[in-house]
Amino acid sequence: MQKIESSSLLETEYIAKYFAASLKPYDFVAVNGPLGAGKTMFSSGIIAGKGANIVAASPSYSVMNRYDCKTVIINHFDFYRLKTVYDMENCGFFDSLEGKNITIAEWADIITVDYKKYVSGNYYNINIKIGSSEKKEKRYIEIEKIL
Repeated sequence: MQKIESSSLLETEYIAKYFAASLKPYDFVAVNGPLGAGKTMFSSGIIAGKGANIVAASPSYSVMNRYDCKTVIINHFDFYRLKTVYDMENCGFFDSLEGKNITIAEWADIITVDYKKYVSGNYYNINIKIGSSEKKEKRYIEIEKIL
């Protein structure tokens, strides 16, 4: 497990851009953390790191945004409003894992699923924690390769 400290949102995005270099088609990235931790900023950094010339938006209401990057398509999900595995099926999440793209899911821990059963590439779990009240700009990012 890799542990990284970030002192700003821009630094969090930079860390994600660097991390993106290790990602390839069929990989899955679960991004977890409390509200306001920087999950979307981290996801945006991955998308930028793969060559998309756009600032990624949170898919909280659309549930999934698709980004055509230079060498790969990234499907960016947000499970915050989902309740069941059936909801995940309906939004195309499992289809995304089977496709030749990279799949990112924010709030991936909100529904209990054994992602290892569905991922055909690498599986990374990202946990972002917010610093204490006197260090509220700090983020503590843990990157764990599961598969």
